Amino acid sequence: MYKEGAKSNRASLLSAAASALLLLPLSAGASDLLRRSLLSLLQVFLSLFFLLFSVLPSPVLPIPIPTTTHSSPGSTCASRVLSHVLSVVSLLPVSSRKYEIVRSLADRLLDENLRFDAELNQSVLADAFSQTVHRLEATVSADEWGMVGAAVKKGMKRWWPAVMVSNMAGEEAFDGAKAEKLASELVWIGEKMAACGAVGEAVVRWGAATGLGHRAVAADARLQVALVRVTVFLLRHANLMQSEEAKGAAEEQEKNISHIHMAILKSWLPLLCRASNGTDSPTLNSREKTETVRVLEELIAKLSWEQQEEVLALWLHHFAAFPDSDWPNLESYYAQWYSDSRKLLIS
Repeated sequence: MYKEGAKSNRASLLSAAASALLLLPLSAGASDLLRRSLLSLLQVFLSLFFLLFSVLPSPVLPIPIPTTTHSSPGSTCASRVLSHVLSVVSLLPVSSRKYEIVRSLADRLLDENLRFDAELNQSVLADAFSQTVHRLEATVSADEWGMVGAAVKKGMKRWWPAVMVSNMAGEEAFDGAKAEKLASELVWIGEKMAACGAVGEAVVRWGAATGLGHRAVAADARLQVALVRVTVFLLRHANLMQSEEAKGAAEEQEKNISHIHMAILKSWLPLLCRASNGTDSPTLNSREKTETVRVLEELIAKLSWEQQEEVLALWLHHFAAFPDSDWPNLESYYAQWYSDSRKLLIS
């Protein structure tokens, strides 16, 4: 990993140096020869310079070590240790032999906390969920910049092939496996939050991830499948949260729940319309698709009339925009909603 970083830095410096030298004014044949000589010498010098770094031992995985003091007033030793274990799970690649060991340790600690004090898990899991969402969004953003960089360097290669060919060879591609791992861990963390009564916080934070939702529409197809599964899981719990909290809830609390549901629908409904087919296998089976449509209809029905109009307009726009997908089909609900809105004109 460290060697690959050194190669990437070398490629960047070579590209910058090559660009600077190639922009020198051409006055005569001697000037052109001098420019080429300087370029060759610079390449040799940088190659030798970075060779020194390539023989250094690779650094350890950058996993944060917790301190005995913590800025949060409610922090305890137990919560800090649990937070550290979850951070290690998030940062370790699945290919590591230690991943299953550390994840089993996290499962054990979380399950034991349920028998001792379920509240001990709530805040730690909520923070872990937010950090995982942040890492996932950073990974997806890197994919976007990678595609832009590839397009730029493709154009540069056309003009300076001698310089660009060697530099492009060691570039890293988008780490789709890492992104899929993070997405699957969001479901795992969400299940643990449901077990300790904190899944509502996961629904809130997933609805607030608007940037990730927008990027997901154009993300790698395999990653889209994983994100759809996270969304379906949290939509189901969002619907249950409404049913449980609406019993005797104050009007202000109901408005707050409605706001939460609007956020998750607006952030993730476009992805559902885009990524229903999957890659090697269907994203969801027929039963799961039918159940999710039912959940969506129930969530929309609990919104205000204006909010329903906004969500249904969003659905129609994205459902029509992606001809390869025919799910989620809310046509029946849309027609019924329009019929009911027409009746309001008469009454």
